Order: sequence, then structure tokens, then C-alpha cells
Amino acid sequence: MLIEFSATNYRSILERQTLNLTASTYFKELEASNTFAPAQAAQGTPRLLRSAVLYGPNASGKSTLIEALQFVQQQVLHSQKESQAGEAIDVTPFKLTAQSRTADSEFEITFVEQGVRYEYGFRCNRERFTEEWLLAYPLGRAQKWFHRVWDAAQKKYKYKFSPSFHGGQQRQAWAAQTRPNALFFSTAIQLNNEQLKPAFDWFRSRLKVLSSVQGIHPSYTLQRCRSDQDRRKVVQFMNAADLSIADIQLKETTFHAEELPKDMPTVVKEEFIKEMSGKIFLEPLFFHKDTETQAAIEFDEHEESDGTRALFAFAGPWLDVLENERILVVDELDSSLHPLLVHQLVKSLHHEGNQAQLIFTTHDTTLLSQKILRRDQVWFTEKNAQAATQLYPLSDFSPRDNEAVERGYLNGRYGAIPFLKDLDFYGER
Repeated sequence: MLIEFSATNYRSILERQTLNLTASTYFKELEASNTFAPAQAAQGTPRLLRSAVLYGPNASGKSTLIEALQFVQQQVLHSQKESQAGEAIDVTPFKLTAQSRTADSEFEITFVEQGVRYEYGFRCNRERFTEEWLLAYPLGRAQKWFHRVWDAAQKKYKYKFSPSFHGGQQRQAWAAQTRPNALFFSTAIQLNNEQLKPAFDWFRSRLKVLSSVQGIHPSYTLQRCRSDQDRRKVVQFMNAADLSIADIQLKETTFHAEELPKDMPTVVKEEFIKEMSGKIFLEPLFFHKDTETQAAIEFDEHEESDGTRALFAFAGPWLDVLENERILVVDELDSSLHPLLVHQLVKSLHHEGNQAQLIFTTHDTTLLSQKILRRDQVWFTEKNAQAATQLYPLSDFSPRDNEAVERGYLNGRYGAIPFLKDLDFYGER
């Protein structure tokens, strides 16, 4: 489970900004439903929030924070196996000061997996990773498993390994095979380090980051609908949005070469046929009831609205998050979903026994007035005088238990709202 994430000098973020999902001991509302104690976690691990929402005007940095988290995930998973020697690291520092343009970006993340708390971080520029570290708390006390630092004067890396980090002589071999543009964490995993696998699996399987609900491919939901039980879950999920779907069935189609355009170049056509020959494709068929006879009437996927198709594609991943207690991070959760459905999604996450987490950005302020969120689950972003992102929680304002948070936010009490100017579209006359 995610405890905390920080980013420094990345895109619109200049100084260190931290999103913390530790539940405040000061706020007591909705404690059983909206917070949880990580299962099997070592003593000292705090209670965590099941969700957090970020508000702020356009271009204030909400998406940047999510992009930063996605960047860390991608580097952990792929920096060793997909990058080539000498290839630039795709990192962008804050560009509006001379110092930040040439400075390293830094990221740090704290999480719990299989009862162990980890603190992992790194610094990098486009040329190399200049520092990397991992602390583990298997017994409640910190063990610094490894620390990697680039010594610019000697033009080489220096490594320190804790005795609790297994591997013996292999550790130096892993270090020697780590390229400047790759993480030691990623390299050691590729070279079959077993001790790091739980932490690596957290990035690979537990953490799910989506740039938006729009654009999700429905393939995973389609595969789940092969199971009658899962198909009923998808139907139930979609009907929570009042879509009145009686059933969903799958239609199997096979690729046929004669369906290709006749004017397609021969070389391209042959390659396409070779790749697609024999493949089976799944399409959803939606059934609605005849308003008079109640008979099931079939609707093709393309006869449904964009919102229905987007919700269908999102259904499978959402069920997976709940069932497997993943951390879902979504930018603009409300981009294709009605506000009341967003409310329902958040409510479905908030129940005892569930350890899934949801972090999302939205412009839907009605969530703030529905008693769905605790006061420590609400965060804001805005730009400061340097045009840099500032991330801060609602709790900084010590809101009262019965405070009208939505009205206060829209009235500018907490900041993070756009400053609007009158626009004269007609100009001078």
C-alpha cells in the first residue's frame, strides 16, 4: 500500500512536494470506512487512507504529480531491459530557473508490500542516475539495503550494501552490470535477485497509474466477461450508473483478408495478413429491455454512447483493483463519468476489510459536500510566484468538523482556484 510519494524538480514541480496517505490521528470521522491498518505490517506502520483527491485549476500541477509517479514506476520496471547504453533518460526538470534546468530531479516513495515497509528513491538527470537508495523495515527497524552514488570527481559509482541485503559477491556483479542510465533496482531484478522481488512486484502488479478513464482499451473487461460470474459483476457495475443494461454477451469475430482495403500496398497487406491470420476478436453486445414487452433487445457496441463504452472499458480494471487490493491512480477520474458515479466508486472503495487505494484528480467539487471524504483525504495544487506547483492538504487550514468545505473551496478559502479575467472577444469597436 502507498504511504507517501515525493517529487522534486520535475516539470512544473520545483521544490519537494509530498503526497502523504497517512491517516491523521486528529480527525476521527469515517475512521473505520476510510482508513485501514496495512495487514501484517510491522509495528510502527501508520493507519492509511483508502483514497485521496486532488483539486486545483488547470495547469496547476495535478497531472504532473501523477506523471512523476508513473515515471518512477516505468524506470523501475524498464530502465535496465529497455534502455540502451548512452540513451538519454526521459526526465524533464523545472525549466523556469537557470539552477533547476541543470539540477537533478529527485523522487522518493514509501510503501508496504507483504507486511514490509520500503522507502525507495533516486536522483537523475538526462545522462545518468546520480543517486539511488532502498531502505526496508522487515522487523520495524530501518535496514539500508543499498545506496548508490555517482562520484563526479572520480567519475565512478560508489555502492554501499547492508549486511541484511543478501547476495555476497553477486552484489558487486549486479553493480558492475548497472548502466548509468539504468537503476540498480531494475538491474538486480533482471539478474534474478530474489530479495527485491516483493518490492519490484509492488511496482509491477500493485500500482496502477492511468492518465485518464478515457482511452482505456476494453480488452481486459472483455476477457473477464468470458466468466458468467464476472460478466454479472460488470453488468452490476454499469447499472450503478443507471444505464439499464439487462445483459452483456460476447461476439467472436475472425480476421478475414478480404476485408482489407483493395488499394492497400501489397507488402503491407502481406505483413498484416501474416500477423493477424487466425486471430479471434471479441466485441461486446449490450442488451436493453423493450419498454413494452420487456424482451431483450441487442445493441452493437457502436450503438452505445461514448460514456457507456468508456465505463465498460473501466469496469474490468476497477473490479481488479477492488479484488486484488491494488493502488489505482487516475488523472481526471470524472472526464467520462457522471459525478454521481464517481461518488459511487469512491463509496465502494470505502468499506472495512478492503485495502485497495484510489488517488485521483477531479474538478467535481460536489464530493466535498457529501460526507464521503475525511478532511485529510483532500489535497490542493496551485502555482506560486515562481510558477511552480505547490501541493498542500486541506488539513493545513484546520477545517472544523462541520465546515462547508465545497463552499469554502469555491469561495477561495483554501486557494487552488483559477483567477478569471473578463475576456473581450470583440475587441475595441
